[in-house]
Amino acid sequence: MTHEDQPDDSVARMLVLLRASHLLRAAVLLDLADTLEDDPLSVADLAVRTGTDPGVLGRLLAALASFDVFTLTDDGRYAHTALSRTMCSAHPVGRILTQDLKADANWQAWSNLAAAAREGRGPFEVVHGTDFYSYVTEHDPAQAADFHQAMSNATEDDNADVVAALGLPATGLVVDVGGGRGTLLRDVLRASADLRGVLFDVEGVVADALPELVSDPLASRCETVAGDALSSVPAGADLYLLRFILHNWGDEDCVRILRSCAQAARPGARIVVVEVLLEKSGPPDAYTAMADMGMFVLFGSQERTEAEYASLFSRAGLEYRGMTPAESLHLFEAVAR
Repeated sequence: MTHEDQPDDSVARMLVLLRASHLLRAAVLLDLADTLEDDPLSVADLAVRTGTDPGVLGRLLAALASFDVFTLTDDGRYAHTALSRTMCSAHPVGRILTQDLKADANWQAWSNLAAAAREGRGPFEVVHGTDFYSYVTEHDPAQAADFHQAMSNATEDDNADVVAALGLPATGLVVDVGGGRGTLLRDVLRASADLRGVLFDVEGVVADALPELVSDPLASRCETVAGDALSSVPAGADLYLLRFILHNWGDEDCVRILRSCAQAARPGARIVVVEVLLEKSGPPDAYTAMADMGMFVLFGSQERTEAEYASLFSRAGLEYRGMTPAESLHLFEAVAR
């Protein structure tokens, strides 16, 4: 192809967007990011370590490097870039990204987005006939464990911002609803020495609670409880925390979860939801838009505006009090009547 035959920028960009996810999936399935580690490697060395054909691997790496996933050094070896490092298992969100690219069930859901749009249902449910959580629990327990661990890793970096924005009481009981392994609750209890906490999640998750929560000095102030927030949550708390919970559920299930909190809470107790804010007007930024679409594809759910969260609280019988920013996240707060 001569210079005159090169496609214009819009066509070239569309071609990259069309092929990129397939190239990234191949990179993840071949474990290229972790194999590369910190030092540049030649195509021949990478081919030996990944068990691949060097000719094909070289073309794959060149394609990835064309949009800054890996880079070619002056001596002809490949090295990491900021983008390629996000695919490493040690990266805070690396396990989420790689799991989404590796899992056939997720890939099939994304491939059926058009069919789901016609039906008005989440693609995962359309393809697999059940919700994401039920499917991975039954068909792929390893993926379920990886998902919960990945969520724990990805959210831990936000803990300090969330704790600072919470305005914690000096004493009382905090229930972390759907709290995973408990990284947020751990940091809440560390921030306020006289608070008590309950880590609440499904049985398979709380069984793997952080060692810091089940050993001294925090164990004397922390309890782990297994259950289903769609049915009930531990009673009598002064503060209920729900971080990255509601965006996994449709409106009706969100109301059920919040109603569980309303019924369990003492009058005046705070219910704080921590989520990404979807702006009420204009197109969202690319990251927020992709996060919103990811919620729909896997869970049939969505990111939401402040007005939409306020409506969910009201439907659950809670009094909405307002929103507090916490860096990239927002805290939406209501009180029990």
